This record gives sequence, C-alpha cells and structure tokens, in this order.
Amino acid sequence: MIGSETPPGRFERLVNRLPEGAVLRGVFVSLLAVSAAIVYLDYRDLAAATADVERTMRTEPLPLQRPEPGDQVRPYLPRTIPVGPDRGEPTLPGYDGPVGGEAMAEPMRFVAAPGGAVTAIGRIEIGTGAQLTEFLAEQGIRAGSTVHLHSPGGSVDDAIEMAREIRRLRLSTSVPDDGYCASACPLVLAGGVTRAAGTDAWVGVHQVYAVDIPGMPELRDVGASISEIQATIARCQELLVEMGVDPAVWIKAMQTPPEELYVLTEDDLSTYRMVQAEPDASLFIGPPAPEALLDEGNVAVTPATSPDAG
Repeated sequence: MIGSETPPGRFERLVNRLPEGAVLRGVFVSLLAVSAAIVYLDYRDLAAATADVERTMRTEPLPLQRPEPGDQVRPYLPRTIPVGPDRGEPTLPGYDGPVGGEAMAEPMRFVAAPGGAVTAIGRIEIGTGAQLTEFLAEQGIRAGSTVHLHSPGGSVDDAIEMAREIRRLRLSTSVPDDGYCASACPLVLAGGVTRAAGTDAWVGVHQVYAVDIPGMPELRDVGASISEIQATIARCQELLVEMGVDPAVWIKAMQTPPEELYVLTEDDLSTYRMVQAEPDASLFIGPPAPEALLDEGNVAVTPATSPDAG
C-alpha cells in the first residue's frame, strides 16, 4: 500500500533495544581486545628472539639435565658447553687452557701432543678445514694417531673437509669424557677410521641452517636458501655413507630445530656406528685357499665382507 513503511527486521529490532552508545562501546572493546592480542603476540615474538640471542651469544656454561633415552633434546649452545652435577671438564691431550665458553667461542685451535695425538678445540669456521690439513702436514701426523674433538660445531663444509682429510690419513677420532661435539662436529667425528666417545660426552645433531657470512652477498631469495640447505644435507649424508656411518642418524638431525640439539645416547652412537672400536673390514679379492689345506683343517675360512656403507 502506498505510503506504508517496511517493518524493521529482527536484527534491527534487537539493535534498537540496545541502550544508546552500546554499539559504539562494543566496537571500542573489540578493537581494544584485538590491539591487546597484537601487542601480546609481538611481545611473545620479541621475548623468544631475545632468548634466542641470549642462547647463541652465551659464553657462560649452562647447567642442563643429563640426556636420557626418550629425553634427548636440549638447547643448542654454539658458544659454550653444558654442565651438570654429573659432568666435569674434559681432559685434552697437549692442551691446558680453558675448555668452557671462552674456548668454544673462539675459532678452532689445533694442539699436538706427545705420541702423535692432536687436540681440536673451538668453533669450526670457514677455512678451518684447510688449517687442519696444513697443521697435520706440518706436524707429520701419521696413521694411527687420534684427533680429540671438543667443539660446538660451525661450518658444515669445513667439517666435511676435515673428516675426509682425517680419513685420508687413516687417523682415529675421539670425544673425551665430558666432551662436547655438537652440530657439525659429529661430521668430523665420522671421519675417524676408529671412533670413540667417552663417559658423559655429548655428541649431538640438529638441522642445517643458513648463516650470514661477512663479505659474502646474501642469498637472493628463500628458494635459493632452501636449495642450498638441501644440497648441504645431501653432502652430509653422502659423507656419512662414505665413512661407514649409518646415514639414518641424519634423520634425527633433520627432525631437530637449529636452536635445539638431539644428543645421541650410548646405544645411538653404537647403533648408527658413530663410534667404532675397529676399522671397517676390507673386501679381500684373491684365489680360494687350496682344497688340500681346507680338508686338513689348517685354514679357518671367514666369509669376506665389504665395508658397510649404511
């Protein structure tokens, strides 16, 4: 009918029943709640970033609970070592300096000890691989000697280079009692023809991550960074296979964020062949023993085995 007005809908009637200004107050409260949520999230991210900076820059030893089977993830300490009631300080052949944060924050140093032993302590930096090669040559280190490791890790490519040089010279590797071998350091450990980890030694792995390198241009995009990390992971696994270590250990690394460390138990070290008391067996190729000797029981026959590559 002309002149008639459409009656208000249900929602409009509900709004009209509200006290004057209630809608504006509701909008204001909603905006205030959203703002508070944003401030909280920003604060949480800032707190996490601050904690991460404190962790990465910390040089004071950090008390941490001893890892146990099923409880093996701990904070990664790139510039210091974990301490605890059951941990002392490692003894490193030929080295009598500090073994805590002061040493871990410095570039890796090499010390020769009587009997041909070598101590490698500190961070693995870009160029450390070449420095180890030069040091071993200058000191005349020969097959059968042991490189004792105490390091928070560092440059993956240099760790791989160190492992291959150690294997080329037929050297052994060891992490001493209460020692620390983290991040890229286990790759160096893998290079030994025999490998050992002492009591309460921490040998830990985690994800490969990209870092800014002074003097080098930044990666162009995220895709390039991911591609480089994937290539590095492949090189790590290739090295482990080459050294006779079970590459399945790197699954634990890829499952553990960079800010954390998966500490391998004694069983893990043995299962993945990160420790090994004897060199891998070599494949024997040659003629079979004469049947006459076999018949007389003068020869004990053991099937030839090839190096286990994982």
